[in-house]
This record gives sequence, structure tokens and C-alpha cells, in this order.
Amino acid sequence: MAGKGNRDSKADHPESSAAGASVVSRVADILRAFAEGGESASIKDLSHQLALAPSTLHRLLDQLVTAGLIERSAGRRYRISNEFSRIGALVARRAGVLRLARPVVQDVARETTETCMLGMLLPQTLTMMFVEKAPASAPVPYQIRMHHSRSLLWGATGLCLLAWLGQEAMERVLRRGDLSPLDGRTPPGSRELAERLAQIRAQGYALTCGEQTREAVGIAAPVFGANRRIVGDLCITLPRARFSDADESRLAGLLMRRAAALSRLNGHIPSPAHGGRE
Repeated sequence: MAGKGNRDSKADHPESSAAGASVVSRVADILRAFAEGGESASIKDLSHQLALAPSTLHRLLDQLVTAGLIERSAGRRYRISNEFSRIGALVARRAGVLRLARPVVQDVARETTETCMLGMLLPQTLTMMFVEKAPASAPVPYQIRMHHSRSLLWGATGLCLLAWLGQEAMERVLRRGDLSPLDGRTPPGSRELAERLAQIRAQGYALTCGEQTREAVGIAAPVFGANRRIVGDLCITLPRARFSDADESRLAGLLMRRAAALSRLNGHIPSPAHGGRE
């Protein structure tokens, strides 16, 4: 009888289900607006775009902030959180560049005997994370955190992405002031960073030692999408003790060739003026 009573209760109140569906639909619209929009949005922006009352938006946004999917930013604005970006990238693993990249990452790891990874740009937050990894026969004596948001200011994988994002993105990332994950150093100045990124673009890859992990060398080459925008990078990491100057051209050359091939599979058409690099 209890079970029947519960069923009757739900049947007698169809408006409860309708209200629940309405809330879910509104939340989906809000998340979609953030995913498709700019860096941040105000209550006024969202109210005009979604035709929702400001009071309703306040209530739903407060719940999304509590859930960790949206965060407050300066000037009474809101933006998507790192967690929202992380979830989106995890979902994207099942399709697109990530599916195409898996065999490439595995081939590079076999050919070099070093650990190869795919880094993915999170454009809304201007951060990155590793979404695919192929450990090789030569292990690394340090942990590599997967699906964890990382700054673009430190390490080869982040700098490689930042090098092809443009001046405005570089300034935005610098304004955040992400400190060194190793020793808390402050970021370089705008001019110094711009010169470093220009060098990365000129040579076609980034190389760093001990910026994200002590005594670890990172080498990364850019991966582009169909719109000629950078979407990620192909990278190798190995201990400094296993790396020599002679390895740089060999490993960087291999990464650039494989990253360029992966970009073509992803629909990228390189500009002839840049010799195949954007």
C-alpha cells in the first residue's frame, strides 16, 4: 500500500515533475550560455540573453556556484569554473582530436621509449590539462597528474599553448599572476614572456627543464584544429638525467611531425606562409 500511495502521490502532482524539468532546462540554458559565450557574464547579460528574471538567475547561479560549476568574478560577473572545464574535456575524450590522438601518443611513446601525453587547452579558463598518456619502457620517477587544471605560464606544455594564443590571451593569463608550482616565483614580465613565446613560435616547439616538476624535461609541439586555432599539444617528458643536448632536435623534430599530422587529421589546413606552422 505504501508503494501505491507513493505512486498516487506523484501522479496527483504532475506539476512537480514539470517544475523539475523547467529548472533542469533553465540550468542547461545557463551552462550553454557560458560555454558558448565570452570569458564572463553578468546577471543583466544572462537575463537579456535567456529571457529569465534576474531573481531567478541569482537563485540558479548561487546553486551552480555551490555545485562548483560556476564561480564569481570581478565586477559582479560570473564565469565557468575549472571543474566545469575539466568535466567538458573529460566528455570530449570520447570524440574528436582525443580519439584521433590516442594512437599517435602511443606511437611516439614506443618510438622514443619516453612518456608521451596530449595536453588539451581549456579556452574558457585559459588553462590546460593532460587528457591522454602513454607510458613508455623507460619510466619517469615522478607523478604526472591527469585531468588536472594547470597554468599556461609554467612548463613546456602550457607555454606551447600560450605561444599560439595571441597577445590578449597572454595578458589575461599574466594578470592572474599564477605563481611557480615549485618555488612560488612570480611570473615573468610581459616583455620577457612575449620574447620567450616568440622564440617558441619561431622554432615550432617549447622546451623547459624543471618548471613544473623538479629535474624533469618537457618538450611540446602544437596541435591545431579546423579553424586554425590551437587546441592542444603533443608532449614528451623525461628526467633531466636521461636528456642530452643531442636529444633536443631528435625529439622535437619527431613531435612536430606527429603534431602536424594530428592537426591535419583534425581538419587543420596550415598556412603556406608559415611553412606548415600557424
